[in-house]
Amino acid sequence: MLEKIQLGLGLWSSVIIVLGFSFFVIGLDEYVMKSWRHRRWEKRAASGDKEAEELLRVARSAKVVDE
Repeated sequence: MLEKIQLGLGLWSSVIIVLGFSFFVIGLDEYVMKSWRHRRWEKRAASGDKEAEELLRVARSAKVVDE
């Protein structure tokens, strides 16, 4: 059975699976994890963590603003 599955996946199917998974992971990081990560850094910075303050400063400076 495993041999039939391996034979059924061609080059284009593999490329589509890899691209789809990549877009899923990037989207998850961009729209879910980024806000969670920033909220965690803000809580740590409010408690006096210097590393969290630096991470927030770098993250804020990396944002692109349309003018």
